[in-house]
Amino acid sequence: MKKIVILLTTLMLVSCNDGAFDIPAFDFTETINSCGEYVLYRTNADNTEVLVALLDTTQLGTAVGEASYDLIYPTSITYRIFDGAIGSNYFCETIPPATPNVVKDLAADNATINIVTSEIIENGVVTGYAYDITFLNLTFNDADERIYFESFFFGTFTRSI
Repeated sequence: MKKIVILLTTLMLVSCNDGAFDIPAFDFTETINSCGEYVLYRTNADNTEVLVALLDTTQLGTAVGEASYDLIYPTSITYRIFDGAIGSNYFCETIPPATPNVVKDLAADNATINIVTSEIIENGVVTGYAYDITFLNLTFNDADERIYFESFFFGTFTRSI
């Protein structure tokens, strides 16, 4: 009887699925990079994961205060995983480089973008603007998974005038 219990226990341990599945880390550096004025992105430490926000001119304007925008074309938020590190000009290229390859590409299908705009003042003169960007109800869906954030602070983007 002991042998049967040991055998069954061993089989259960060997055959059990540990539930391992690929969960995106969403652990990005503090820096918001930009290409032009309206393609903003953050990468992870080894530049293999990226979160990209494509905004339009009205969303990063000069009106001080808080505004919210629904995720409607041309605005988009995309999460990508690459099989190698991307270069600093990857999103500025007219034709994206052939490598590294995109391993996962998820476009958000729902989000509200909340932007708090403030002036950067030096010596009594407005020299630029700071944008605190937060994504609310951010949802990525594909055939295999759903990634959801009730609130995701994208970061603070600054630009000089």
